Amino acid sequence: MDEALVKKLKQHVETELEKREREFVTYWLEELMKIDAKRHKELAAFQNDVKNLINRMQNRLKNLRSSKN
Repeated sequence: MDEALVKKLKQHVETELEKREREFVTYWLEELMKIDAKRHKELAAFQNDVKNLINRMQNRLKNLRSSKN
């Protein structure tokens, strides 16, 4: 394979991975910011929201893992 083509493809893949990582981090940061913005009056309510977020993340990770198989 042509070296220039390999270099171009590698750069394209790296760019795409960086873009997806930015989107991923932005999404979950926004979700955390929503929890923070609620200004919970009780610790239990805050813990519940954090647990719900953790469950959503675990479910998403489980779905991603199962879709690879």
